[in-house]
Amino acid sequence: MHAMARGAGELPQALGRLRVALDDAFLRASRELDLTPQQAELLCAALSPRPIGELAAVLRCDRSNVSRLVDRASARKWLNRAGGDGDGRVALVALTPEGRRLAQRFLARLESETETLRSSWSAKRERTAVELLDEISTALDDVG
Repeated sequence: MHAMARGAGELPQALGRLRVALDDAFLRASRELDLTPQQAELLCAALSPRPIGELAAVLRCDRSNVSRLVDRASARKWLNRAGGDGDGRVALVALTPEGRRLAQRFLARLESETETLRSSWSAKRERTAVELLDEISTALDDVG
């Protein structure tokens, strides 16, 4: 890792490096499990049952594209569509037991990518990192 001069633009540059590193980590982890990064993202987004529209918002993707992705994942027995609460027109997408295991394996693989770094961290530092990343994510969501 190289040192950077402190100053204007440092955070955006760090976020750019993080985005590239995350893309690479997602690609490595998904390939290891014979998934595309999009399939892995869908499985993670569906850890809590959600309607297609909510999945599309979480994945920042067009609803029709998510619907096709859900159809392909359903054909592989990773997801089910079930009637929603009250409104029969709203179908919830939920993971099958196989889909849940695959999502958990993917998340464990991603977590292993930072295991060496995190092993030197205190529990407090890890909580702080999670809080900061969540705060940044929320701020960026609020802008969009």
